[in-house]
Amino acid sequence: MRKLLAGLALASYLFSPAFAHAAFTTNDSGLGKTGNAAYGSAYITANGNIAVFIGEKIIQPVLGLLGLLFLVLMIYAGILWMTAQGDPKQVAKAKEIIISSVIGAVIVASSYALTTAVFNALDSGNATGGGTSTTGGGGAAGG
Repeated sequence: MRKLLAGLALASYLFSPAFAHAAFTTNDSGLGKTGNAAYGSAYITANGNIAVFIGEKIIQPVLGLLGLLFLVLMIYAGILWMTAQGDPKQVAKAKEIIISSVIGAVIVASSYALTTAVFNALDSGNATGGGTSTTGGGGAAGG
């Protein structure tokens, strides 16, 4: 069970939205050329950049599969508990599966929420500017 949790933690780290918001541009990395060659430039152009494509085509399905895995583990643990017939070992095993599944789901959901919030804040910070004003006001003092 610990190997399963370690695998879920590793998968949630590797497929977190942080990888969809790389610090370099697609031109620097060659991702644009690869995406155009694999999926056609029309798709990438119509749907934004490669980061949006990765988020929609890789991260969302992986999160869906992790949610499905959580559901299957919960159903399995519930059946295990209901069919225990008073066996304390089987009840303890079912409880351990339930607790581990909930912890894994909380870790995946919180990592996704945290990275999404951070990158949304960074994106909104870039959109509002925050640099020097170009509307005039002030000027050089004349002699």
